[in-house]
Amino acid sequence: MLKLLAADGIDPDIQAHYRLIASVHDTIGLHTHDFFELFLILKGSVVHKVNGTRQLLRENTLVFIRDRDVHCYEQTSEGDCQFINLSFYKEVIDELFAFLGAGFPSGKLFEPELPPTLMLSKTEKEYVRYRLDQINLTPINRKLAVKAEVRALLTDLFSRYIRITADKADPYGQPDWFRKLCQEMRKKEHFTKGTSALVQLSGKSHAYLCRVFKQQLKISPTRFINDLRLSYAENLLLNTDMDILDISLETGLENVSYFYELFKRKHGMTPYRFRQFDSPAAVRVTCEG
Repeated sequence: MLKLLAADGIDPDIQAHYRLIASVHDTIGLHTHDFFELFLILKGSVVHKVNGTRQLLRENTLVFIRDRDVHCYEQTSEGDCQFINLSFYKEVIDELFAFLGAGFPSGKLFEPELPPTLMLSKTEKEYVRYRLDQINLTPINRKLAVKAEVRALLTDLFSRYIRITADKADPYGQPDWFRKLCQEMRKKEHFTKGTSALVQLSGKSHAYLCRVFKQQLKISPTRFINDLRLSYAENLLLNTDMDILDISLETGLENVSYFYELFKRKHGMTPYRFRQFDSPAAVRVTCEG
């Protein structure tokens, strides 16, 4: 088994290496390595053979390769594939997870047999590509700047996208349409509209969605949407001065009493008390006192 070593191919001062791979023919055979990777498929499709399983990956797919994964790429009958690869030291991922803290479910990224995989929207793909390209645009002789750009990028991508796969109990057992639906519903323009947006985006009946959500996530579609609303409300409470009434409306909950009920059920306190205890201003007062 071929094992690639970070010390042989990654600059130790930057601790990361960026590559644009124009063809599957430019990749090597079955291998493993002592470093981590992210790769994003820009065009076409590819068969990703990983840990004994063959996955068909299409354009816009983002994959996190761990240091224990054994993998290679094979061309599909549909043609060639172009993708971006970012390799980085184990030390980089360790420092990233330490920075993100206990609230980030890093351990769940290593539990599944297959590596975390996420299908992005076209807009999200272009955003990730833009962020990756910033590494390549930074002059290589400015190694500290490149190193900082890599860490800023990884913090953004893991907190914005990779954590979605970690939050799922079994992302690989879920139908592709269901994963895409849950991802789309995380957007404000959708979760604020409630279950009607869920039904419209899926093209399936409400009853069928209830069965699938119970099966895949062990919760109802309404609970899924309300959790998204409450997460958004928590952010507004902690980081803005918006009135609680306006925050309720902003999340799509026009019944403020229901908003209070949901919030107290989750946190054991009202939104007002939550803002008092957990806002940055409250923390400063406590520290200064």
